[in-house]
Amino acid sequence: MRQRFLGHFISQFSFSIFQYRMHHHITIGKQTIPVISQVVSQDTLDKVMTFQPFQDWVRTFDKEQIDHHEEMDVTEIDIQNVDIFGSGKIGFVKFKVNVKLKATGQNAPGIVFMRGGAVSMMLLLQSEDDKTQDDKIILTLQPRIPVPSYNFPELPAGMLDASGDFAGAASKEIYEETGLTIHESELIDLTEKAYGDQWKGVYPSAGGSDEFLRLFLCYKKMKQQDIDALEGKLTGLRQEGENITLRLVSFKDAWKSSPDAKLLCSLTLYAELKKLNLI
Repeated sequence: MRQRFLGHFISQFSFSIFQYRMHHHITIGKQTIPVISQVVSQDTLDKVMTFQPFQDWVRTFDKEQIDHHEEMDVTEIDIQNVDIFGSGKIGFVKFKVNVKLKATGQNAPGIVFMRGGAVSMMLLLQSEDDKTQDDKIILTLQPRIPVPSYNFPELPAGMLDASGDFAGAASKEIYEETGLTIHESELIDLTEKAYGDQWKGVYPSAGGSDEFLRLFLCYKKMKQQDIDALEGKLTGLRQEGENITLRLVSFKDAWKSSPDAKLLCSLTLYAELKKLNLI
């Protein structure tokens, strides 16, 4: 009995030390808020605190609180899961913010799937030597397990790194996913032209994720045989698990060729900016 009690005491004591150890504090507005976790190590929690998307989120939340006269009462941020990439860097963070509206006392939705920003590229291919050909857009086909689909058609895209270099990341992803070399100066930032610095990009799921998409356009003139050679081409970084096949679709029919939000948003911004002679 004594041994059982002692073992239970040690177990509870060890858990309490573990639970206490996993915490940090951040400041949002005038509030000091604990960032805690009962499921990740202290080392992982330390990485979360330096994760660029998390730092950007805290900075933006802080500004919102100040601009809106502390409308929110934030009591705790609970880190519930962290996915680490093979490189040792954080890929995704899932956390819950305990937050209430001060005016009503009602809870505000506070579950966040954090992955940061991404870039996508709409490559508009135009034939140099056959003017009868329709302009084409490159789509990538690759497995997307969350959907799930073995060959989901979408625009070439990739996650941003900590540098925040939108055009540089776009140029890099174009090469990795299509094999085409595009200089940064050839890229048109559709989101910047539409929103300026008001928003970082397009938000596909603001109710649950911080993810934003920076949408780029590139006009590319090529010989028709080089355009044709892209159809069915296998690309992607195999060492990073990318198995990509390229598909060419007519620009005028692209909207019905894929349900990809990046593509549909890019087509919409393209059409509206074109009307205003901004591109």
